[in-house]
Amino acid sequence: MSLFADLRRRFDLRPAKSLNLAGSPARTRPEASSTDQPRGRREPHGTAGTDHSAYLAIAEALHDGADVVPASDETGRRLAADGVSLVEALDGLSALYRSIAGGEPAFAAVRALSSSWAEASLVYLHSLSCEDPLTGLSSLAHLRSRLGELYREAELRGTSVPQTHALVVVEPLHPPGTSPFDRELTLVDVAECLRIVFCGGDVLGRVGSRRAAALVGRDPNLPEQVATVRALITQWRLDTDVPQLARIWIEGLPGSDEMAGRLLDELART
Repeated sequence: MSLFADLRRRFDLRPAKSLNLAGSPARTRPEASSTDQPRGRREPHGTAGTDHSAYLAIAEALHDGADVVPASDETGRRLAADGVSLVEALDGLSALYRSIAGGEPAFAAVRALSSSWAEASLVYLHSLSCEDPLTGLSSLAHLRSRLGELYREAELRGTSVPQTHALVVVEPLHPPGTSPFDRELTLVDVAECLRIVFCGGDVLGRVGSRRAAALVGRDPNLPEQVATVRALITQWRLDTDVPQLARIWIEGLPGSDEMAGRLLDELART
């Protein structure tokens, strides 16, 4: 059964129905050929298989004339979790639109699916290891896990994580033309400086490709500790006349574990 026939059977689509393509002009849907199907995931031994269910939310939104962005966002996450490549995911989206509406996907749908697919893939990559092998900093997944423990402990004790803990974030600043290798070496130095100052069991983690962060208690001496970190980073390399500059700030934690996870993701992306 073709994708169109399957969707028509599920949703009782009628040929004359006009659809809202997330801001695109509504178009009348032609009959679909059997080749215009989302590829979805691949079956074993390289045989292409169609995962209709991954795209059903988008199909429902198109049928109802609703905004397809939320459905596309969810579809991107689901396909990434299933191991579907971005090219296959976008091919499936394109085939779905051609089957139902006779045109290419709206930009808003493509952007939502691509962004959510990339975010889900990034979360997976960060969870592969507990420690960055070069800098020795904890992975984002480990930092997220420790934050979750803090929020659970605070709930049991009746305390507040935003009042007891914070993140000290370090973002080295590089002159134009700095090589990726030199950027990595700078993060190695940053990690050493953080270990010198925060040596009492605080979690030191790598946040994305450009930042490091320390999950620390809100000690009265925290501003002085941050100033010490800044001084160490600036003066760490004595074999150069150019000081290593960095943005260093205290990042307050939100009121819930879920929001803390979103904060870490935002720090890792920007």
